[in-house]
Amino acid sequence: MKINIFALALASLAVMLGSYSEGQAQFKGKKRKNGYNSRKPLDNPFLKSQWWLGFRAGANLTEADPQERYSGFSPINYTTEENQKEYGGFEQLGGHAGLEITYYHKGFSFSFQPNYRRQRFLYSNSFLWSDENDASNRLELNYDQDHQLDYIEFPLFVKYDFTQNTFRPFVQVGVYYAILTSANKSVEVSGADFASGDLGPFENEEVIIGAEDLFINSSIGVAGGIGASYDVQNTRLVFDVTYRYGLNNVTDVQNRFSENQLAGIGDALDDIHLRNISFTFGLLFPLRFISKKYDAIN
Repeated sequence: MKINIFALALASLAVMLGSYSEGQAQFKGKKRKNGYNSRKPLDNPFLKSQWWLGFRAGANLTEADPQERYSGFSPINYTTEENQKEYGGFEQLGGHAGLEITYYHKGFSFSFQPNYRRQRFLYSNSFLWSDENDASNRLELNYDQDHQLDYIEFPLFVKYDFTQNTFRPFVQVGVYYAILTSANKSVEVSGADFASGDLGPFENEEVIIGAEDLFINSSIGVAGGIGASYDVQNTRLVFDVTYRYGLNNVTDVQNRFSENQLAGIGDALDDIHLRNISFTFGLLFPLRFISKKYDAIN
């Protein structure tokens, strides 16, 4: 009887150990099924999004597009169209620098890029006075006027990456709002004076005039561009070319004729919208990682 009880106890213990081993195997199997598999990455939203923070800087070219023209003179023997300003194209080089804060998810990015930018555009106008009785008795005046506008700009872009590889071409579209911080205008006068007994051609020194009152404090517009990024370990190099299309008149219409130095040479700002092409390099750093070795989520 004692032997039977001992055998029964051993049998019960074997059944319990077998049940425990089977339970552990099932638990490990489930854990292995739901765990990370290097051959098949998890479908986890965390692994499909990333925050990037970095710096941007570059050069830009600006063109002023006149909407309505004005002049400081009201001629009586010719029309003002004969003496309109001649605007330069994208000629004067400016610069910009700032930050980039970007959120990436499944190929799309939302990018905020505050920056300080200097934009320059120019135009020229000419005047001719001649003696009706003596054509050689004349005065020619040429004014080359360079405008320098400094803005703090707040652009917001939506980007789309065409690939998910190390090299990623992209397109971007967005809007921007800019606040004017300063404005200057330089005027260079040249010409020929055959009316006062002078020797003829002359060229004066450049004069710089503060022009903040001639422009309003804000500029708004839309933008679009193309670019590409390249990942180097846990950093991202970015280059883009972006075209900005100004939607508002940046001239202060109330102060158009307020600057005495400009009124004396017959100058008055036209109503203008700004167009700008920017070339920018950026260096971005990821803010989220997936391992203790600081492997970034791309």
